[in-house]
Amino acid sequence: MSIIDLTNMAMDDTFESTILPKGEEAKLRLLNIADGTDKNGNSYMMPFFESVEDPYCKEFGDYMPLPREDMNPKELNSAKNRINSFCTAFNIDLSQPINIDNVRNNEGWAILGVGKDQDEQPVNRINKYVTGQ
Repeated sequence: MSIIDLTNMAMDDTFESTILPKGEEAKLRLLNIADGTDKNGNSYMMPFFESVEDPYCKEFGDYMPLPREDMNPKELNSAKNRINSFCTAFNIDLSQPINIDNVRNNEGWAILGVGKDQDEQPVNRINKYVTGQ
């Protein structure tokens, strides 16, 4: 029989994760960039962030579809602009493949919104990437 002893750990000093206010410009730290294919077979990348200034803020991501030939001109322009503004805000060089280990912990700025996560709980989202306050 295995026993886990938690009696010597302070378990009553926890906190509820928060979200930052909608419309606020926030300094963020890049935690990771996931990539994959969505349910429609389209490639995407999804950077994940944490607030630099609020340690209690929930981590959150930003879904970014990668440019594809079958996008209409407006969708293609939007996808490219989103990626360009993300990379500019987080000092990521687009002239070479992105090595996630080299850009992890880069800091940048974004104007935040509020959305819902997969559990229908409030979570921050990116309204717009910016280059600083």
